[in-house]
Amino acid sequence: MSRPPSVWVHVTTLMEWTRPPVGIIRVEQEYCRWLLARARPGDTPAIRFCVFERAQGRFVEVDAEQVAGKLRHSGRGHAGGALPLRARIKHVVRQLVPHLPPVAGAWLNVWGRRLLQGALRAAHLPSRLLANQRPGSGDIFTAGDHWVSLGLDWIYLDQPLFARLRERHGLRTTVVCYDVIPVLFPELVSRASLGFENYLIAMSAYADTVLCISECTRRDFLEVLSRRGAAAPATQVIRLGADIQGPGDDLQQPPPALQDAAGARPFVLFVSTLEPRKNHKVLFQAWTGLRQRGQAPHRLVCVGMRTWGGAELLEMLDADPLLRGDVLVLNSVTDGQLAWLYRHCEFTVYPSIYEGWGLPVVESLAYGKLCLSSDAASLPEAGGRWAEYLDPHDARAWEDRLGLFMTQPAQVAERNERIAREFRAPAWSDTAESVHRAVLGPPAQSAATGTLFASTSR
Repeated sequence: MSRPPSVWVHVTTLMEWTRPPVGIIRVEQEYCRWLLARARPGDTPAIRFCVFERAQGRFVEVDAEQVAGKLRHSGRGHAGGALPLRARIKHVVRQLVPHLPPVAGAWLNVWGRRLLQGALRAAHLPSRLLANQRPGSGDIFTAGDHWVSLGLDWIYLDQPLFARLRERHGLRTTVVCYDVIPVLFPELVSRASLGFENYLIAMSAYADTVLCISECTRRDFLEVLSRRGAAAPATQVIRLGADIQGPGDDLQQPPPALQDAAGARPFVLFVSTLEPRKNHKVLFQAWTGLRQRGQAPHRLVCVGMRTWGGAELLEMLDADPLLRGDVLVLNSVTDGQLAWLYRHCEFTVYPSIYEGWGLPVVESLAYGKLCLSSDAASLPEAGGRWAEYLDPHDARAWEDRLGLFMTQPAQVAERNERIAREFRAPAWSDTAESVHRAVLGPPAQSAATGTLFASTSR
């Protein structure tokens, strides 16, 4: 006798991730955290979790407690103990990727991981080194199940196989489009634009609903489908939360490197992965220009992991004596340390060339801090009337505005106070609830569109 329909949450990304969370990871984590907090025995439909085993071409179920255990350690960093073998190997691979030519780096980042997984299995190492999995076999789905995936499916999912499973069982599927950056800016990413465009086309064919994290992302996603002549699924816009929820938030201590090096010097915060698209260069140019003017600028604290292209940015810092004492790059920052940085910075910056949303802009505002942001893509949508916007390519404009803010602390303090008083960002619980409403909503009949989000003002 077949069981009642379930909601299957695809958590391969969550279970594989070993670094501090970035935006995509937070979406999946917070949805799972919200589900687990509300789960009760006998709930209908039941909430279940699965990962995809690429080497064996199958989905397997993951126990809810294993998912909860993974969430408990998210945002803590790894100071408490040694990394497991798999995480140590992945760490070595990540250290190599930024130093390789783009094509080689992209290959190692994606295919190297898959080859490693196959080699470990061939050596008959315990499967717990690869993922925390409940033993199971074959096809775990049944007729009428819901399937939701919020992670890195272009890496962790076999789309043709899943499309067949979806057809076989009549699965209701909900997925996310975070951005179409590899299609619009292939020179700024490590993965091929054509491959990512094909991923989007395949995703649109098996998705009942595609959640987009901004109106900008939805427009760009639908434009890609239209250009390729692909049918558009139903789309809905969700708003991402901005409260940093992970364990360690109670520590409220600065990162040791900042504590040792900065003293009482005021600092400006830039939360972003270290990669060309985030446009660190315009900030480095602005800081150099301020020094050349004879101004002693605030310290610039850049928080984020280094990815493809990040090595070049670090080389710029090493080669410029004017920058060496002004810019501090921090990696593996815990959630508690990140919260401390937001609370103690003077203001934040975000000069990105393109974003699907702009989570650090909203996080900055949620902490009552002004953000000097790029005016590109979705960023004005994210920051609304509370952020200030500049052309991401106009280095002189950034230099002038930064110089003004650094010499007018009373003006910045006044704007920060107004932001803290007026701005209301969605919580991650609002985001999770919006996702779940979309998952359980009525089946999509056409390429209808809608918006699910919480208000960002009183």
